[in-house]
Amino acid sequence: MQKADLAVVGGGASGMAAALAAARAGGRGTSVAVLEKNDRVGKKLLLTGNGRCNLTNRCAGESSHYHGDAAAHRILKDFSPEQALLLFQKLGLLCRELDGGRIYPYSLQAASVLNVLRRNLDRRGVETVCGFDVKSIQRSHGGFLLSSPQRELFARRLILAAGGSACPRSGSDGGGALLAKALGHTVGPLFPSLVQVKTDPARVRPLKGVRCPAAVSFRAEGKILRASAGEVQFTENALSGICIFELSRCVGEVRAPKNAEILLDLFPEHSPEKLKELLRAASVGAGGWTVSQLLEGFLPKALTIELSKSALGGASTPAGRLSDETLDRLVSAAKGYAFPVRGTLSWDHAQVTAGGVPLSELTERLESKKCGGLYLCGELLDVDGDCGGYNLHWAWASGVTAGRAAAESLKGG
Repeated sequence: MQKADLAVVGGGASGMAAALAAARAGGRGTSVAVLEKNDRVGKKLLLTGNGRCNLTNRCAGESSHYHGDAAAHRILKDFSPEQALLLFQKLGLLCRELDGGRIYPYSLQAASVLNVLRRNLDRRGVETVCGFDVKSIQRSHGGFLLSSPQRELFARRLILAAGGSACPRSGSDGGGALLAKALGHTVGPLFPSLVQVKTDPARVRPLKGVRCPAAVSFRAEGKILRASAGEVQFTENALSGICIFELSRCVGEVRAPKNAEILLDLFPEHSPEKLKELLRAASVGAGGWTVSQLLEGFLPKALTIELSKSALGGASTPAGRLSDETLDRLVSAAKGYAFPVRGTLSWDHAQVTAGGVPLSELTERLESKKCGGLYLCGELLDVDGDCGGYNLHWAWASGVTAGRAAAESLKGG
């Protein structure tokens, strides 16, 4: 039977960070093995940031960008964005900062990050065992017996970094939650986050392919629960774009809310009064134009047609000499273009898992209170972040914390 001082289940971002931190803290005498179900580690990492790997953010130390268990601030406080950059610098990765504090590898290729991590795993003597799909874990004689259909491994310490359920094509199938449960942990409700929000297909299908900047908000039962801003993208049956992704967690969290809708302010730079003034001025020379044609000087054509229908019941309303009432209806629709919410798209489309194991079941160093010698990190925990590098920062921060703690506990016996 294969043996290791420390086994890391999962070769994703948090698992690789945990293994590197453990190997460094434990020294050459500590044997570390990463058990990965896929044929290679880091498969999901290659998909992040549209293949560019937005690996952290200058604001990643701010807990306001994270959701779920508020205790995450302890880990984030101890592993700042500056520490993340220093870590990658030591690993040999040059980074660059782009808009919004987003930090990427200088090459703008996720493969650069993965290659650096893999080379350093090898340099530190970490054994990477691919094709090892852990199906069961048993406490056994001062350690853990990990079994897959083909093999077994015994480890004195164990780190669960098996990820969540988002993006199952990368191997994230929710198996980590089952292993955590089997070892005594509870797993809160899981739902997709950073994902498109479904709406009435009849409303968005005519707009498919249109993109436009907007201020967006999620309203349920008459209350605005979250707001964002950015480029909205219209698809066959959903609203998309980073600003929509940032509302999606709220959609999943509320679950089947009454009268839930997403509101788009298509003119966030202008007050209702100013927009009315601009529309009135544009209508002066409109002649025989329709309102839809008038709006083509303001918005993409497909959007002018649908907005006119929503506000006025049709796209052919004459634009010349618009009444105050008509202008008010147009302004109201443009500043609060409402789409009914029908949930989110599936795990296949989600970037991250919301929900998971509560941090109250772990120590400050991410050791299980339910099962001594077990550590948890990454997406398996009830912590998820906004778009912009926050989720990968959590992976590095929690992985490094768990890896160091596990290696140091080995020195104690």
